[in-house]
Amino acid sequence: MDVLLTTEARREFEALAALRPKAGAWGAVIGHRRGSRLIVEKITLAGSPGTVPDGRALAGLDGVWPGRVIGLAVVRPGVALRKAVLGPAWFGKLVLRWSGGFKAPAARAAVVGFERKFSLEPVPFAPDAKEKTHE
Repeated sequence: MDVLLTTEARREFEALAALRPKAGAWGAVIGHRRGSRLIVEKITLAGSPGTVPDGRALAGLDGVWPGRVIGLAVVRPGVALRKAVLGPAWFGKLVLRWSGGFKAPAARAAVVGFERKFSLEPVPFAPDAKEKTHE
């Protein structure tokens, strides 16, 4: 399994780095699955720091983008936010975590899995199409 950011989603990631939202901000990851690949088409901030995404928030987001919410984007998540995604509502969903500063933003991807307990299972990013053509 891997994660592919479309050009638009990559720009939205760059915009997050430029806007520098407060730690704990979160939002929806919109996209779809194709085989074992998660394709991220859009990243939108929806929740403010201090709030946590619960099943009701997921249902509300799914009402806006039916069947297209494949995960959650979080900015420098705190302990409460990390615990909130480790539950049945987010099982199998992608979690994109951003950290770092304006000049060096960093992203990590994981999927919420379950094996005796919920955990974040790391998932690699797919290489850009441009990178593949140079090999």
